[in-house]
Amino acid sequence: MVAVGGLICDDDGRVLLIRRSRDPGKGMLGVPGGFVDVGETAEEAVRRETQAEVGLDLSEWTYLTSHPNRYVYQGVARPVLDLFFTARAVSLQPLAALDGVAEVLFLAPVDICLADVAFESIRRALRVWAGQSAAA
Repeated sequence: MVAVGGLICDDDGRVLLIRRSRDPGKGMLGVPGGFVDVGETAEEAVRRETQAEVGLDLSEWTYLTSHPNRYVYQGVARPVLDLFFTARAVSLQPLAALDGVAEVLFLAPVDICLADVAFESIRRALRVWAGQSAAA
């Protein structure tokens, strides 16, 4: 299985995080994303998932990193390869907590508590992103 995640940045160098409203990881932080559908590219999937979860259209995206993940749902663990992209939204309006999202927030790299992030693959992607942000 393949999944995608979008690290959507604002003009202040913060990243959009979501608080998950359902398991796995209910109540924890994540990034907009989800599974890639059959016949869909990773780029199409990150655009679709971002629109569905937070209502934003992406204007540009760049591949960031990939990490393996174990997605445990209803007691079954599935191996997943997570592909992460940095992205810019066409506009941050109308940003909203939609499908599977309890809350949306923007955080600077120093303000992210990785222990609050739902999946190890996302924690790793955030570390890569923070490293690139610090170097810029």
